[in-house]
Amino acid sequence: MTSKLRIIKGNLFRSSCQTLVNTVNCVGVMGAGLAFECRLRYPQMYQHYVELCERNRLDVGLLWLWKSSTPWILNFPTKRHWKYPSKPEYLHQGLQKFMATYEARGIQSVAFPLLGAQNGGLTAEQSLALMTPYLERCRIPVEIYQHDPAAADDGYDAFKAAVLFMTDEEMRGRTGLRADAVRRVRDALGDSRLCQLNQLVQVPGIGEKTLEKCFAMALGVGKAPEARQASLGL
Repeated sequence: MTSKLRIIKGNLFRSSCQTLVNTVNCVGVMGAGLAFECRLRYPQMYQHYVELCERNRLDVGLLWLWKSSTPWILNFPTKRHWKYPSKPEYLHQGLQKFMATYEARGIQSVAFPLLGAQNGGLTAEQSLALMTPYLERCRIPVEIYQHDPAAADDGYDAFKAAVLFMTDEEMRGRTGLRADAVRRVRDALGDSRLCQLNQLVQVPGIGEKTLEKCFAMALGVGKAPEARQASLGL
């Protein structure tokens, strides 16, 4: 069987695959990296994820597929607690589960990040060496993304345009944020070194809740999740 696996350096959210893999912990925290960006893009999924964790329904070796968005999001636990690193055995368990279930779940194409790398503590080389023997056996197209912090991010560009279109007063009225918080967000969006949504949370003085409020405002309150995402090109 010819392998349908591709290794790509870029931004996972630029993939055209039917399903994107989001790496998560099992305690209900999406506070950094890919997971935080998924939290912004798919707020309803994030709320369901928190509820699953509160009920102890998510664990290493279990995969949770969110189908109420385009693309689908496959939440893949790579650690039990966000404080602690990923372990190779956790990744093996999840990949074994994926290989045993992806066809039955209706997954037709999938894009993975490097599991356990970046915030997980594994090197890119370790992660790729662990993932490849599994994923090269898939019968569907599979992409593994090596994250490029300089890659374009359509979501960031659309978010930036939506925020900068408004005045400070409009933003304060729609988000409930203080004037200094609004100014910090607008200043960050004017920084040419930033080009991806996950980079905003690293800016001093900009917290997770601030970005959630701004992103919810930009998506548009009251629309269906898919419609909100489409309105920003997500």
